[in-house]
Amino acid sequence: MIRRTFFKFLLLSMSNVKRLVLVNIVFFPLLSVFLYCFIHVLPVVVHYIDSMNISVLQVYSDYGKLAIVVVGSQGMDGDHDVYVFEKKTLNRLRRHLFAREFDGSSKQTLRRESITYGVIKYPKQQITLLGKGGQPVITLRVESVKEGSIEILFYNSRIPGAERLLVIYVVGLTVSFLLLAGSFCGINDYTQRVVFHETRGLSYLFRSILRSFGRSMIITVFFSVIIGAIIANIYFYIFIMSTDVSVFIAAINFWMLVFFLLILLWVFPISAIRRDESLWRVMKKSLFVSFDNFDFTLRALLLLIPMGIISFLTISLVPGVSGVFSFLNSALKELSSRYSSVENVTPA
Repeated sequence: MIRRTFFKFLLLSMSNVKRLVLVNIVFFPLLSVFLYCFIHVLPVVVHYIDSMNISVLQVYSDYGKLAIVVVGSQGMDGDHDVYVFEKKTLNRLRRHLFAREFDGSSKQTLRRESITYGVIKYPKQQITLLGKGGQPVITLRVESVKEGSIEILFYNSRIPGAERLLVIYVVGLTVSFLLLAGSFCGINDYTQRVVFHETRGLSYLFRSILRSFGRSMIITVFFSVIIGAIIANIYFYIFIMSTDVSVFIAAINFWMLVFFLLILLWVFPISAIRRDESLWRVMKKSLFVSFDNFDFTLRALLLLIPMGIISFLTISLVPGVSGVFSFLNSALKELSSRYSSVENVTPA
């Protein structure tokens, strides 16, 4: 069934390629601002999460990009080694860190190649590491170190005006995200007209966006917060906690992520069909459609992955946002044939 749906979507897209690409071109500047700001803000967020365990309090010289490595001892009462490298040096020495046996020879190599080296004896210890000439290099605090673990924190000490740039990126990310979030229902509505073979001009797209801006923003922000929190949990429990229990919790979070993605898949198409219904009822219907057609929904979700890759390679021109919504509306139209109620298949 999904193959037939995808084939119909391809035929529909080829016959309406100008209209779909035009929608992508209209929103290309906004999407570009969002992605540009996102790739600058994301490393800061990841760094913040990583630094929850290792905190850099002061760097005494302009070393540029540093890598702070904390190696947990193999015994419960042993000391924990702390190394500070230039980032490019660490890339060359990774095999010594992640060798099956962290032996004396590896330790000597790491100490020789490091800018500075020290020992952590107890949790939350604040320590100032001295260079080979006796000068202070860095002051840091390690909250806790797990037995046998290796934790790495990358630190850039050479970013002039970094805080000012970060504020600009956050503002740009927020504004572009909210504008995109408020436009999704309108874009979906426009592509739904295409799927149902209705001729609509570009002016209809902007009227639809204005009419559904608040509703679209609520849907997008709601799912973005939930999905973002789940992804952050997965990252935290896998890369920060790194215990047997945390891997189990991360697995639960992964299935929660799949669950909400399955709900999100049909929210925008159903919302365009049932404009007068509450968002709660729309999400309940989306949940019903997803699990009543689980195999079809899962395959549709997996098809979005190559579509996203192609969108990235074509700078979001093909299939882009309009192509994704067009595919989802085509899929929902195909599913609607299973249900006898006319109100579930006729667009408002």
